[in-house]
Amino acid sequence: MIRPSLAAVLIAFAASAAEAQNQPVRPHVPPPEEPLEPDRPDVTNGSRIVDTGLMQLEIGGIFTRVSRIENSFGSPVTMRIGIAEWIEARVGTDGFLWDATSGVRASGLGNVQVGAKLRLWADPGGIPVLSILPTVNLPAASAEKGLGSGDPDYTVALLTGTDIGTRGHVDVNYGIGAIGAGGGLPHFLQHLVSVSASLALSDHWNPYFETFWFSKVDPIGGAMTAFDFGAIYTVTPRLALDAGVQLGASRAAPAFAAFCGVSVVVGDVLGDHGVRERQRSAEKRSRARAPRH
Repeated sequence: MIRPSLAAVLIAFAASAAEAQNQPVRPHVPPPEEPLEPDRPDVTNGSRIVDTGLMQLEIGGIFTRVSRIENSFGSPVTMRIGIAEWIEARVGTDGFLWDATSGVRASGLGNVQVGAKLRLWADPGGIPVLSILPTVNLPAASAEKGLGSGDPDYTVALLTGTDIGTRGHVDVNYGIGAIGAGGGLPHFLQHLVSVSASLALSDHWNPYFETFWFSKVDPIGGAMTAFDFGAIYTVTPRLALDAGVQLGASRAAPAFAAFCGVSVVVGDVLGDHGVRERQRSAEKRSRARAPRH
């Protein structure tokens, strides 16, 4: 004979098992996707890396009024691929170039850039606080037409940034490079300092203001200082539009430039591996943001 206490335990166990079977199965809901953060349209690059397995295309156009007698147009394109949580590969081009100086016109394809953005230090949520961006600029543009120097450029930049309050953000870059002078001349040393501040007015609108300084842009020229302002409009987490203007603040800087572009995440390039890595990263960020008791 089963003792009353043991019978009660068996009845309770059977009831809980039946209740568990009647519970609806809740599908696993992945954390919400982080919106893309383009490195265009300003000179300053953010420290964030494209999520693992995603390909991000950033396409634009820029019209520059260098001086009263010189105007130019470029159509830069950059492809960024998240290889791992700590690195993205980058390939870019200046696109189609057009230049008019004193009535003489030239056009053709621009240089090609190859590089990688590497995370050096991240906060507990996994977002990079400090990254490094080495780049090689390959001389694909015609030196005979005056569209390029005909020499490669070698640059490296340190990227950092921080949030200010709940809606503000500031990015800071310092770069150094050996820039081709062309004509058989040796490369010259170039320094870059840039600061970009943005404000999230809503889930879609992000206006920004930037100032940047190059120590020189040609072997015999002086320092170039300019500032620009514009806005990025995030249509969806995988699509953003941008536009803005640039004004020169030194003799060596172009007088005026206007630009616009689009950034889009076009899909997975690492298959299921990339999807799983993104889910793990998103869950890690969610745990880091969760309040601790």
